[in-house]
This record gives sequence, C-alpha cells and structure tokens, in this order.
Amino acid sequence: MNTISSRHRALAFVLLSAMTGSHAGGWVDERGVILPERENMRSASNFLVQLRLTPDEAALRKTWEEASSKPALDVSERIPVGRPITTVLTMTGCTPNPAGQCDVMAEFSIVAPDGERTRLGAGYLWKAAPLTPRFMLGNASVTLVFREKDKGKAFRMIATVEDRVASKVLELSTPLTVE
Repeated sequence: MNTISSRHRALAFVLLSAMTGSHAGGWVDERGVILPERENMRSASNFLVQLRLTPDEAALRKTWEEASSKPALDVSERIPVGRPITTVLTMTGCTPNPAGQCDVMAEFSIVAPDGERTRLGAGYLWKAAPLTPRFMLGNASVTLVFREKDKGKAFRMIATVEDRVASKVLELSTPLTVE
C-alpha cells in the first residue's frame, strides 16, 4: 500500500494551493473547480488567507519573491526540538481604503496540548496597495523554538486575520508536532 508522509502531503498541498485562485465565493483550483475550506485555508467572500508553517522563513520568502507563479514552498507540520518553525500567512483580496492601501492585521496564538491558548503577538500582515489577483506573502510572522520537554507533543498554531477596511475577520489554524 502506498503511503505519503505528512511532510510530503503538506508540500503537495502547498503546491496545489499555490496554483489556486479565488472567485467571489472562495477558493478554486487552476481548473476553476471550487475547493472546500480547510482549517488553514479560509475566506470571507473574495478575501482569502492561508496559514503555513515553515522551518526556514528566509528561504521561503526568497522563493516567494523569485517565483513568477506556483512557488514550491518548504512547509511542515512537524519540527525537531531546538529547530525554529515560523508561521506565515499568504492572502489575496484585501479591501483598499480610499488612499488605495489595505490594512490587514494578524494576531498569532498557540494552543498547548493541555488546551491552554497563549497569545504570541500581533502585527501588520499587509499595509500597502493590494497585489490582487496575486497572492501576497504577509509581513507579519511568528517564529518559535521548542525544548526537549515539548518532544512528542502536539500543539496548534492559530492566526486571527482582520481586514480592517472591510471589517472581515478570519481565524485559521494548523497542527504542529514537536519531534
């Protein structure tokens, strides 16, 4: 029986999602087929946001900037003890204000295995003119490093994203396992 590791599944999903676009009601693939939302892939009308975890934020940002389309991003839902993992967000469809600027904020949290939710910080995801229809890699991110005592534990990364011009709020999440 063929099995696919979660890392390869995550990479395949990112490749698929990098090819997706949007329509007035949410996510579509490159053939125009409507995709269901996932916990890490949310929409409010034409405002679409995806949460991704990467072990190398600098490399991900470089790949994103250099790609003309369909970037192959290094993402993972598993991280070894002592290695950094960064939560990043991609988005499209933010609403510009009268000056032509989007005003999108992100707040990051983590849910521990015992269910306790801890706020990690917040920042501007995008405060510039929109690049729509292209997806934009947000400016805000959060990087964590886990200790030996966290080994084998499952956490959940959460991002609450607000388009402050359009008054749209999305909450996204994804699991994270420390190895």
